Amino acid sequence: MFINQRAHGRRVSRSVRVLALWAVFATLVAATPAEAQIPKVVDRSFAVRQQEPPQVQPARLVILVDESGSIGPGDLEREREAAATIALGEFAPGSSVAVVGFASDNGGQSPVDVVCPPVTVKTAQDQQSLADCIRNLRKRDKAEGDGTDHYAAMQQAMDYLDDGPPGSAVRPKMIFLLTDGKLDVSESPRYGPDNEGDQRNQAASRGLDDTLRDAAEAGVQVWPLGFGDVDRGQLDRFAAGGFQGTCGPTVPRPSATVAADAAAVSGFLLKAFGTARCAGSGDIQRRRLAAGEEESVTLNVPEIATDGSIVVVKQDARVSVRFFDPRGREVPKSGQLGTSVFQDSGANGPVESLRITNPDPGNWTVKLTSPPGLPDIEVSAVVLWQGAVRASLTVDPPAPQRGQRVKVLLTLQTRNRPIRDPAQLTGLAFTVSMTNGTATSEVPVSDSGANGDAHAGDGVYTGSVVVPETAAKTAKFVGSVQGIGVSGDTRTVLTTLTDGRPGLSAQITVGQATRVEPGRSVSGTVTVESLLGVRAKVRLQITDAAPGTKASIPGDRTVFEVPATGRADFPFDVVFAADSASGANGLTVSLVDDANPATTLANYPLSIQVGYPPPPTPWWLYLGVPGALIVLAALGAWARARHRRRRVSGLAVFLFQRGRQISDIAAPAGGETRFPFVLRSEHGVAPQLAPPAPDDEEVYRLTRDGRRFTLLTPFGERYPLHDGERCDAGEGLELEIRDEGAMTLDAGHEGGESEFGATTRYPDLL
Repeated sequence: MFINQRAHGRRVSRSVRVLALWAVFATLVAATPAEAQIPKVVDRSFAVRQQEPPQVQPARLVILVDESGSIGPGDLEREREAAATIALGEFAPGSSVAVVGFASDNGGQSPVDVVCPPVTVKTAQDQQSLADCIRNLRKRDKAEGDGTDHYAAMQQAMDYLDDGPPGSAVRPKMIFLLTDGKLDVSESPRYGPDNEGDQRNQAASRGLDDTLRDAAEAGVQVWPLGFGDVDRGQLDRFAAGGFQGTCGPTVPRPSATVAADAAAVSGFLLKAFGTARCAGSGDIQRRRLAAGEEESVTLNVPEIATDGSIVVVKQDARVSVRFFDPRGREVPKSGQLGTSVFQDSGANGPVESLRITNPDPGNWTVKLTSPPGLPDIEVSAVVLWQGAVRASLTVDPPAPQRGQRVKVLLTLQTRNRPIRDPAQLTGLAFTVSMTNGTATSEVPVSDSGANGDAHAGDGVYTGSVVVPETAAKTAKFVGSVQGIGVSGDTRTVLTTLTDGRPGLSAQITVGQATRVEPGRSVSGTVTVESLLGVRAKVRLQITDAAPGTKASIPGDRTVFEVPATGRADFPFDVVFAADSASGANGLTVSLVDDANPATTLANYPLSIQVGYPPPPTPWWLYLGVPGALIVLAALGAWARARHRRRRVSGLAVFLFQRGRQISDIAAPAGGETRFPFVLRSEHGVAPQLAPPAPDDEEVYRLTRDGRRFTLLTPFGERYPLHDGERCDAGEGLELEIRDEGAMTLDAGHEGGESEFGATTRYPDLL
């Protein structure tokens, strides 16, 4: 009977799989024509002018870590992890990082420990040296100076960062202060041998005021992070006393944070780093990793990111880490895959980092594996990223008249692609200003589809302003994009103002298409008005093409002859090459005076999606709801059949000692797909199989796929087995796996006992 049921189940399973595969095949067949119809394109030259790719701005960081006597061993380890997360997470080659421990001078000691002098983190070796030296952070005892000298720590940090006013060095500069206590130099003779107690603290406090003024003048931000018994007012003083420059008008200024305990320091420090560095970051993902097991963490890298780091706090160097891109490919820890470049560091320490240049956007997977015998530990991973961006500012008309309304358009692109997705631009500040003479006014811009903006949500921020009648000879327009997650960029356009109507004026319009197939074109019109009195020629050209954008204007539609007077319209096409980048493409169509190419008459920033339209609806979906239900039912039945193949119900494990059966255990009933058990062996008692207790570390795990079984031992061995096969369990013991659910049981033995006792069962499961 059991054999007939299994044969019937196999026939049903095959039928279900055939039906499901037929549905998938029909979908693929229906989708093929849209992809297969690649248009034939006349060979043209797709030469375009492109700017140098933008780069992420290097930074200079100093991390100050409290080593005072009040720090506990666990607190110190958390401080090390937090410092390593930021130090190894810095993703811009050319950035410098220093780590300084501090306590106090109680008579003859240095209040600071420079555990990591400034290191330029350009190579994997540079990052590795940081990972190594951070381990030298320590807790001081009274003989070593166990007070808290914030003043000496800040002086040391400023010695590394003070190189003039904010404008003298482009790099952002920041100090992160990790402390669990209040300023305490009461036993430090350096603050006056004749002073005592609070007199010394007051002297150090006055010195701090001077140091903070120096920080503000040198453009150094100060981000304090406290935990334990801290003086919140003192921490606020640190934050407010340093440089207040930020990543944009909507980004918080430096502030103090107090964590509930040292365990929360990493998360708070990460947020402070992101704000100070203008870097984006995801939430810290934490997992509990058991011995011999693997855990996966998913981290999202947005499309706007061009540089980043995945930082893994694994606590134990023996935990192995592998990284997989959004396409499921395991990426190398050094070298290149596709357009992405990788650099790993810290693999032999408790914190490991993978720096990525040009990461593929999407969900990345981090797989962490613990070796057998390692205690359960908490692991965590986080991604830090930033977009190296370039703003593009267009002023139309390029040479306006006094009193004329001018249109401004501001867009954004990274070194890899133009960014047009509104979700990617949320939180960024797009601003434009006009300066004429000594007067500066803001030009409101938006991507709302109103007030002159052509298309809502296309990534082109548009505004307009009237040039004053009393304007000077020139007007300067400045466009800026800032915010968390981008390096920020500013573009300046200087326009020469004209008196009266110009001899030539022009306007460019492009059709309403938002998508074009590779190899095809979008159409536009140039409208030119002439008051010259003689014929002239104008020329169309493409400028500021985004990375990957390959487009051209056919030669017979690039030069137009303009009548002596009057208005004329000229059609043109912008053709996108068959190998132009898929997705968002961006460029500027410019019209210049052919006799004087330096004179631009009109600009039009074109943003468009290049790609094939979505495939047509598969024909089988036209069967309607009943057809869809049939397919869904088939897929559901297939999934249930697959789950049944993996259920461990009916399996039993038998223990043999020198060929004699001494114990057994049955798998839990129900839908479980994993069968854990332990082998208990005590002195003077025969070994026994038993369900695992919560604190058991040496756990066997049995899984199945139909008639094939896999036994994973606590020691890392993996045994593929079939029904009735045995494997070695050491010390003269063997384990045998049987599929009792597939056998006809002897009724005379049901519920009976063997010569060695009753079969072990999972309590409350059978």
